[in-house]
Amino acid sequence: METIGVDLGNCNIKTSKGIIVPSLITRGENYLISTGYQLEFNNEILIIGEGDYDTNLDKISKENLLPMLCLALGLSTKEEFVRIVLGLPINQYRSKKDKMIEVIEDNKILNFKLNGVERTIYIEDAAIFPEGVATYYSLDVDKRRELIEKDLIVLDIGGRTTDIALLKAGKKRSVAKSTSLDVGMINIYNDMINEINSLYTLGLNIEDAEGIIKNGLEVDGEKKDTTFIKNIIRNNIEKVFKELNISYPVRTSPILVTGGGGRSFFKSIKKRYPSAQIIEDNLFSNALGYKKVGEKLWRD
Repeated sequence: METIGVDLGNCNIKTSKGIIVPSLITRGENYLISTGYQLEFNNEILIIGEGDYDTNLDKISKENLLPMLCLALGLSTKEEFVRIVLGLPINQYRSKKDKMIEVIEDNKILNFKLNGVERTIYIEDAAIFPEGVATYYSLDVDKRRELIEKDLIVLDIGGRTTDIALLKAGKKRSVAKSTSLDVGMINIYNDMINEINSLYTLGLNIEDAEGIIKNGLEVDGEKKDTTFIKNIIRNNIEKVFKELNISYPVRTSPILVTGGGGRSFFKSIKKRYPSAQIIEDNLFSNALGYKKVGEKLWRD
Protein backbone atom coordinates (compact mmCIF):
# COMPACT_ATOMS: atom_id res chain seq x y z
CA MET A 1 0.00 0.00 0.00
CA GLU A 2 1.27 3.44 -0.92
CA THR A 3 2.54 5.79 1.79
CA ILE A 4 2.36 9.51 0.99
CA GLY A 5 3.94 12.36 2.92
CA VAL A 6 1.69 15.43 2.86
CA ASP A 7 2.94 18.91 3.81
CA LEU A 8 -0.04 21.28 4.01
CA GLY A 9 2.08 24.42 4.14
CA ASN A 10 0.77 27.93 4.53
CA CYS A 11 2.35 28.97 1.22
CA ASN A 12 2.21 25.70 -0.72
CA ILE A 13 0.62 22.26 -0.58
CA LYS A 14 3.38 19.68 -1.16
CA THR A 15 3.58 15.90 -1.22
CA SER A 16 6.31 13.27 -1.39
CA LYS A 17 5.22 12.58 -4.98
CA GLY A 18 6.56 15.98 -6.09
CA ILE A 19 3.17 17.73 -6.14
CA ILE A 20 3.26 21.45 -5.30
CA VAL A 21 0.26 23.83 -5.46
CA PRO A 22 -0.02 27.32 -3.93
CA SER A 23 -2.14 27.24 -0.74
CA LEU A 24 -4.62 29.72 -2.21
CA ILE A 25 -8.39 29.26 -2.13
CA THR A 26 -11.31 30.77 -4.02
CA ARG A 27 -14.75 29.62 -2.90
CA GLY A 28 -17.32 29.01 -5.63
CA GLU A 29 -16.95 28.50 -9.36
CA ASN A 30 -14.90 31.07 -11.22
CA TYR A 31 -14.58 30.47 -14.92
CA LEU A 32 -11.98 33.23 -15.26
CA ILE A 33 -9.53 31.18 -13.21
CA SER A 34 -7.64 28.69 -15.34
CA THR A 35 -4.51 27.87 -13.36
CA GLY A 36 -6.13 26.48 -10.20
CA TYR A 37 -7.77 23.12 -9.55
CA GLN A 38 -11.54 22.88 -9.13
CA LEU A 39 -12.51 20.74 -6.17
CA GLU A 40 -16.02 19.74 -5.09
CA PHE A 41 -16.15 18.61 -1.48
CA ASN A 42 -19.03 18.48 1.01
CA ASN A 43 -21.36 20.14 -1.52
CA GLU A 44 -19.02 23.10 -1.94
CA ILE A 45 -16.98 24.14 -4.97
CA LEU A 46 -13.51 25.55 -4.42
CA ILE A 47 -10.67 26.63 -6.66
CA ILE A 48 -7.33 25.70 -5.08
CA GLY A 49 -4.19 27.39 -6.34
CA GLU A 50 -5.78 30.81 -6.86
CA GLY A 51 -7.34 33.29 -4.43
CA ASP A 52 -6.42 34.00 -0.81
CA TYR A 53 -4.09 32.50 1.78
CA ASP A 54 -5.51 31.10 5.00
CA THR A 55 -3.21 32.77 7.53
CA ASN A 56 -4.57 30.96 10.61
CA LEU A 57 -1.55 29.73 12.60
CA ASP A 58 -3.48 26.78 14.05
CA LYS A 59 -3.39 24.17 11.29
CA ILE A 60 -6.20 22.11 12.79
CA SER A 61 -8.50 25.13 12.75
CA LYS A 62 -7.96 25.83 9.06
CA GLU A 63 -11.34 25.54 7.37
CA ASN A 64 -9.63 24.32 4.18
CA LEU A 65 -7.67 21.49 5.82
CA LEU A 66 -9.74 18.66 4.33
CA PRO A 67 -10.19 20.16 0.84
CA MET A 68 -6.43 20.70 0.63
CA LEU A 69 -5.83 17.12 1.77
CA CYS A 70 -8.24 15.89 -0.93
CA LEU A 71 -6.33 17.84 -3.57
CA ALA A 72 -2.93 16.66 -2.31
CA LEU A 73 -3.96 13.00 -2.40
CA GLY A 74 -6.01 13.31 -5.58
CA LEU A 75 -3.01 14.69 -7.48
CA SER A 76 -0.53 12.27 -5.88
CA THR A 77 -2.09 8.88 -6.47
CA LYS A 78 -4.57 6.90 -8.52
CA GLU A 79 -4.89 4.34 -5.73
CA GLU A 80 -8.01 4.08 -3.56
CA PHE A 81 -6.27 3.05 -0.33
CA VAL A 82 -3.37 5.05 1.11
CA ARG A 83 -1.39 5.64 4.26
CA ILE A 84 -0.47 9.23 5.03
CA VAL A 85 1.85 11.21 7.30
CA LEU A 86 1.15 14.89 7.90
CA GLY A 87 2.98 17.50 9.94
CA LEU A 88 2.37 20.10 12.61
CA PRO A 89 4.61 22.99 13.69
CA ILE A 90 6.85 21.96 16.58
CA ASN A 91 5.00 24.14 19.10
CA GLN A 92 1.66 22.58 18.11
CA TYR A 93 2.84 18.98 17.81
CA ARG A 94 2.52 17.71 21.38
CA SER A 95 -0.72 19.49 22.21
CA LYS A 96 -2.53 19.01 18.89
CA LYS A 97 -1.30 15.79 17.25
CA ASP A 98 -4.09 13.72 18.85
CA LYS A 99 -6.69 16.21 17.64
CA MET A 100 -5.23 16.09 14.13
CA ILE A 101 -5.42 12.29 14.13
CA GLU A 102 -9.02 12.54 15.34
CA VAL A 103 -9.87 14.84 12.41
CA ILE A 104 -8.35 12.32 9.98
CA GLU A 105 -10.06 9.36 11.67
CA ASP A 106 -13.41 11.14 11.33
CA ASN A 107 -12.77 11.67 7.62
CA LYS A 108 -11.04 8.44 6.58
CA ILE A 109 -13.22 8.15 3.50
CA LEU A 110 -12.75 11.18 1.27
CA ASN A 111 -15.34 11.62 -1.48
CA PHE A 112 -14.69 14.52 -3.83
CA LYS A 113 -14.54 15.66 -7.43
CA LEU A 114 -11.26 16.95 -8.82
CA ASN A 115 -11.67 18.92 -12.05
CA GLY A 116 -15.01 17.16 -12.54
CA VAL A 117 -13.69 13.63 -11.98
CA GLU A 118 -15.23 11.72 -9.05
CA ARG A 119 -12.72 10.24 -6.60
CA THR A 120 -12.93 8.19 -3.41
CA ILE A 121 -9.80 7.75 -1.31
CA TYR A 122 -9.68 5.62 1.84
CA ILE A 123 -7.07 6.57 4.45
CA GLU A 124 -6.00 3.21 5.87
CA ASP A 125 -3.53 4.65 8.39
CA ALA A 126 -2.41 8.15 9.39
CA ALA A 127 0.39 9.58 11.52
CA ILE A 128 1.54 13.06 12.53
CA PHE A 129 5.16 14.22 12.77
CA PRO A 130 6.78 17.55 13.73
CA GLU A 131 7.64 19.92 10.89
CA GLY A 132 11.31 20.65 10.47
CA VAL A 133 12.39 17.50 12.32
CA ALA A 134 11.11 15.50 9.34
CA THR A 135 13.78 17.17 7.20
CA TYR A 136 16.49 15.13 8.92
CA TYR A 137 14.76 11.90 7.87
CA SER A 138 14.62 13.09 4.26
CA LEU A 139 18.43 12.93 4.08
CA ASP A 140 19.99 9.95 2.35
CA VAL A 141 21.67 7.25 4.42
CA ASP A 142 25.22 8.41 3.64
CA LYS A 143 24.49 11.97 4.73
CA ARG A 144 22.92 10.81 7.98
CA ARG A 145 25.89 8.52 8.62
CA GLU A 146 28.24 11.46 8.04
CA LEU A 147 26.38 13.53 10.67
CA ILE A 148 25.65 10.75 13.19
CA GLU A 149 28.12 11.93 15.84
CA LYS A 150 27.09 15.59 15.69
CA ASP A 151 24.27 17.49 17.33
CA LEU A 152 22.26 19.14 14.54
CA ILE A 153 20.17 22.28 14.31
CA VAL A 154 17.31 22.11 11.81
CA LEU A 155 16.08 25.53 10.65
CA ASP A 156 12.81 25.39 8.70
CA ILE A 157 11.59 28.80 7.47
CA GLY A 158 8.12 28.25 6.05
CA GLY A 159 5.13 30.27 5.00
CA ARG A 160 3.81 31.26 8.41
CA THR A 161 6.28 29.90 10.99
CA THR A 162 9.96 29.23 11.48
CA ASP A 163 10.69 25.97 13.28
CA ILE A 164 14.04 25.39 14.95
CA ALA A 165 15.03 22.05 16.49
CA LEU A 166 18.19 20.78 18.15
CA LEU A 167 18.62 17.07 17.40
CA LYS A 168 21.01 15.21 19.69
CA ALA A 169 23.77 13.10 18.17
CA GLY A 170 23.25 9.38 17.70
CA LYS A 171 21.56 6.83 15.46
CA LYS A 172 18.22 7.49 17.16
CA ARG A 173 17.83 11.25 17.19
CA SER A 174 15.92 12.97 19.98
CA VAL A 175 14.77 16.59 20.09
CA ALA A 176 16.69 18.32 22.89
CA LYS A 177 15.17 21.74 22.28
CA SER A 178 12.74 23.32 19.85
CA THR A 179 11.22 26.70 19.02
CA SER A 180 8.47 27.93 16.72
CA LEU A 181 8.62 31.59 15.74
CA ASP A 182 5.86 33.64 14.15
CA VAL A 183 8.13 34.44 11.21
CA GLY A 184 7.64 33.25 7.64
CA MET A 185 7.20 34.36 4.05
CA ILE A 186 3.56 35.34 4.59
CA ASN A 187 4.52 37.52 7.57
CA ILE A 188 7.06 39.31 5.37
CA TYR A 189 4.51 39.67 2.56
CA ASN A 190 1.99 41.11 5.02
CA ASP A 191 4.47 43.67 6.42
CA MET A 192 5.43 44.64 2.87
CA ILE A 193 1.89 45.16 1.66
CA ASN A 194 0.91 47.14 4.76
CA GLU A 195 3.86 49.48 4.17
CA ILE A 196 3.16 49.83 0.43
CA ASN A 197 -0.54 50.50 0.99
CA SER A 198 0.31 53.13 3.60
CA LEU A 199 2.95 54.85 1.46
CA TYR A 200 0.99 54.92 -1.78
CA THR A 201 -2.66 54.81 -0.57
CA LEU A 202 -3.35 51.48 -2.27
CA GLY A 203 -5.49 48.47 -1.45
CA LEU A 204 -3.16 45.63 -2.39
CA ASN A 205 -3.40 42.15 -0.81
CA ILE A 206 -0.61 39.91 0.47
CA GLU A 207 -1.11 37.72 -2.60
CA ASP A 208 0.40 40.64 -4.61
CA ALA A 209 3.66 40.64 -2.62
CA GLU A 210 5.57 37.93 -4.48
CA GLY A 211 5.01 39.67 -7.82
CA ILE A 212 6.29 42.97 -6.38
CA ILE A 213 9.45 41.29 -5.07
CA LYS A 214 10.09 39.81 -8.52
CA ASN A 215 8.99 42.67 -10.77
CA GLY A 216 8.97 45.83 -8.66
CA LEU A 217 6.06 48.18 -8.05
CA GLU A 218 4.40 50.43 -10.59
CA VAL A 219 1.79 53.02 -9.50
CA ASP A 220 -0.01 55.29 -11.96
CA GLY A 221 2.42 54.22 -14.66
CA GLU A 222 5.48 55.13 -12.60
CA LYS A 223 8.05 52.76 -11.12
CA LYS A 224 8.29 53.22 -7.35
CA ASP A 225 11.24 52.79 -5.00
CA THR A 226 10.92 49.52 -3.07
CA THR A 227 14.33 49.42 -1.37
CA PHE A 228 12.51 49.60 1.99
CA ILE A 229 11.53 45.95 1.44
CA LYS A 230 15.10 44.96 2.35
CA ASN A 231 14.63 46.46 5.82
CA ILE A 232 11.35 44.55 6.29
CA ILE A 233 13.04 41.27 5.34
CA ARG A 234 16.04 42.08 7.58
CA ASN A 235 13.81 42.87 10.58
CA ASN A 236 12.03 39.52 10.24
CA ILE A 237 15.11 37.37 9.71
CA GLU A 238 16.89 39.09 12.61
CA LYS A 239 14.25 37.58 14.93
CA VAL A 240 15.41 34.14 13.76
CA PHE A 241 19.09 35.02 14.20
CA LYS A 242 18.43 36.31 17.72
CA GLU A 243 16.74 33.06 18.77
CA LEU A 244 19.53 30.96 17.24
CA ASN A 245 22.25 33.00 18.95
CA ILE A 246 20.60 32.93 22.37
CA SER A 247 19.24 29.40 22.53
CA TYR A 248 21.21 27.12 20.19
CA PRO A 249 24.86 25.96 19.83
CA VAL A 250 25.30 27.63 16.44
CA ARG A 251 29.10 27.71 16.62
CA THR A 252 29.55 24.00 17.30
CA SER A 253 26.64 22.32 15.49
CA PRO A 254 25.84 22.19 11.75
CA ILE A 255 22.64 23.97 10.74
CA LEU A 256 20.41 22.23 8.18
CA VAL A 257 18.34 24.90 6.43
CA THR A 258 15.08 24.07 4.70
CA GLY A 259 11.71 25.56 3.68
CA GLY A 260 10.91 28.13 0.99
CA GLY A 261 12.13 30.93 3.25
CA GLY A 262 15.27 28.96 4.01
CA ARG A 263 16.22 29.03 0.33
CA SER A 264 15.29 32.73 -0.01
CA PHE A 265 17.41 33.78 2.97
CA PHE A 266 20.22 31.25 2.67
CA LYS A 267 22.90 33.75 1.62
CA SER A 268 22.25 35.82 4.76
CA ILE A 269 22.11 32.69 6.93
CA LYS A 270 25.37 31.30 5.48
CA LYS A 271 27.11 34.63 5.98
CA ARG A 272 26.07 34.65 9.64
CA TYR A 273 26.58 30.90 10.26
CA PRO A 274 29.34 29.30 8.13
CA SER A 275 28.24 25.77 9.20
CA ALA A 276 24.82 26.22 7.56
CA GLN A 277 23.87 23.79 4.77
CA ILE A 278 20.84 24.16 2.49
CA ILE A 279 18.81 20.98 2.01
CA GLU A 280 18.75 20.08 -1.67
CA ASP A 281 14.99 19.40 -1.83
CA ASN A 282 14.19 22.24 0.55
CA LEU A 283 10.60 22.67 -0.62
CA PHE A 284 9.84 18.95 -0.31
CA SER A 285 12.11 17.90 2.58
CA ASN A 286 9.29 17.71 5.13
CA ALA A 287 7.01 15.75 2.81
CA LEU A 288 9.82 13.35 1.87
CA GLY A 289 10.74 12.95 5.54
CA TYR A 290 7.11 12.20 6.44
CA LYS A 291 7.06 9.45 3.81
CA LYS A 292 10.20 7.83 5.21
CA VAL A 293 8.79 8.02 8.75
CA GLY A 294 5.58 6.35 7.55
CA GLU A 295 7.41 3.59 5.69
CA LYS A 296 9.39 2.79 8.83
CA LEU A 297 6.27 2.92 10.99
CA TRP A 298 4.20 0.65 8.74
CA ARG A 299 6.75 -1.88 7.59
CA ASP A 300 4.79 -4.83 6.22
